[in-house]
Amino acid sequence: MMRAYRMIASIAAIWLLAGCSSEVISTAHSDLPESGWAVTDTVVLPIEVSDTTMAYDLAITLRHTDKYPYQNIWFFMQTPDGRCDTVLAMLADDRGQWLTTRAGRYYTGYVVAERNVQFMETGKHEVRIVHGMRDEMLQGIADIGIELRRTLNDKSDGKE
Repeated sequence: MMRAYRMIASIAAIWLLAGCSSEVISTAHSDLPESGWAVTDTVVLPIEVSDTTMAYDLAITLRHTDKYPYQNIWFFMQTPDGRCDTVLAMLADDRGQWLTTRAGRYYTGYVVAERNVQFMETGKHEVRIVHGMRDEMLQGIADIGIELRRTLNDKSDGKE
């Protein structure tokens, strides 16, 4: 039981703190219909890459309401190089307390989906995301986004 609480606390810390110490290079988001996010709806998000020598992290951002019925959400993400990844974001703890930050009626959070990504070409790239939940129409998700962040341990600029 204690192990589960530690795991949730670790996920929450990563969820909340990772954004505080990394530089966002490019961001994009898409509002989702109030009627819900259909399992067949792929969200296509453009990101801009200007430096191929830098390592990046890809983070999925999410805004949801308290109408979201689950403590987590699964995503299927297709990266710009064509790979497909499955990403889990924990949104609430075992007691139903949201791990995301509240602002008004929305809760906001993100999860780093992929670390140390390198791009071969500058310019616009696309990330494609679909939800991996069992619901045909997922309720309570206001918008989904992607952030391209400078990897924290990137040494390409010569700074230690």
